[in-house]
Amino acid sequence: MENETQTLEILDEDSKWVTENYEELRKYEGKVIAIKNKQIIDVSDTLENIMKKLEDKKENSAFLLIEAIPPKSVSFIL
Repeated sequence: MENETQTLEILDEDSKWVTENYEELRKYEGKVIAIKNKQIIDVSDTLENIMKKLEDKKENSAFLLIEAIPPKSVSFIL
């Protein structure tokens, strides 16, 4: 249970980092990014491609934050 809690805390910190740095991350618009420990470890055009790249690197995607950065022209209604 401790490892699961640690993993959730790390993912939460990575999520906060994305929110705090979102304007800078806009340079990846239209891309999918993988984040680990507040660092971008990979970028790809599609989720399928990034998952393959992460698998090739022996990264377990269950322990990473995967984010799609939408184009500026996309609006969200919250």
